[in-house]
Amino acid sequence: MTHRDTATRATPAVQMGRATVLMIVLFLTAFGSWELFWRSEQYKPSYNNSLSLWSMTRNRVATEGDSVAALIGSSRTLFDLNLEAWRDQTGQLPIQLALEGTSPAPFLADLAQDSAFSSLLIIGIAPPLFFFPGSDYRLEALEHYRSESPSEWLGQRISMPIEKLFAFYHFDTALPRVLKRQTFWPPRKGGEFQAREVRKLSDMRKTRQADLWTRLDDDTAYAEFAQGVWLDMLEHPPAPPPPEVAAAQLDTLMMTVRSDIDAIRARGGEVVFIRLPSSDRFRGVEAAATPRDAFWDRLLRETDAAGVHFEDYPELQNVRIPEWSHISSRDSYRFTRNLVRIIRETLERRGIERPELGKPAGTITD
Repeated sequence: MTHRDTATRATPAVQMGRATVLMIVLFLTAFGSWELFWRSEQYKPSYNNSLSLWSMTRNRVATEGDSVAALIGSSRTLFDLNLEAWRDQTGQLPIQLALEGTSPAPFLADLAQDSAFSSLLIIGIAPPLFFFPGSDYRLEALEHYRSESPSEWLGQRISMPIEKLFAFYHFDTALPRVLKRQTFWPPRKGGEFQAREVRKLSDMRKTRQADLWTRLDDDTAYAEFAQGVWLDMLEHPPAPPPPEVAAAQLDTLMMTVRSDIDAIRARGGEVVFIRLPSSDRFRGVEAAATPRDAFWDRLLRETDAAGVHFEDYPELQNVRIPEWSHISSRDSYRFTRNLVRIIRETLERRGIERPELGKPAGTITD
């Protein structure tokens, strides 16, 4: 046999048409099965809470930042406030800029430096995240907003129609994440503690209205799993700094926040702090770590800002909090309408009227 004979081989006859059809059928079967599986788990199409979606919303400040209220904070501000209820109460859709797991302080500084913003700013306070900042989770949103590339801009616009079609198109259903959380091997005894990852908690709309997932209301096991994630965090907090360092950090935070608020007020804006509900173990840990008089009351005093604390208003307490940290989306409409009214009345007692809050309306009880 010659070298040439060994180097050449007749290509087997392949019916490309049939092969193509088979490939398409297999793909559609796998694709459809994956989608149907997640829908059977109560997932539904929802927008991803991406940095580019945040940037789209942040761009509203340039066009509406002198007349529409803006919201900053962490996940409670994002999940608890119903934007449609806010619009029904005020006539305007607020600019939702809250991000889960973050302190609002850097976002306050960003708006304080933006001359386009001269409106009403609502700052949601989750005490540990605000008073003990240390995590930089999702702070890259600010840099992304300032330096978003054309491809990132275009990718967001291409992605959004797809996000509204498929339930599996979500961070929680990504195959690498699904495989990562499988227990193929038993945990090693004495190994380093690994906190459970935060799973899906909400469904998001194009406006960045984030509705707490109704499965947390209806599925006790899933709600208990979410509670367990919070317990992992509450029972394994990062090591605190020495008391003198913590005191100095708090002093610096207060001075910085006051300076940023003064900058917004100098342009005709105003700021209101809100403390949204928590319950059970979450509320107990927050109360112990950040006593109200030493943290919340001091914040209002040193910034001379209005504040609404849920503990002071029965209509802000009559809500379900299925996983201890966020109120049920079935209660968020009523809760938000009452909150807007209370914010308006709180400012009026200080002689401040803000057009962003619209006209008075009554308490919603059911």
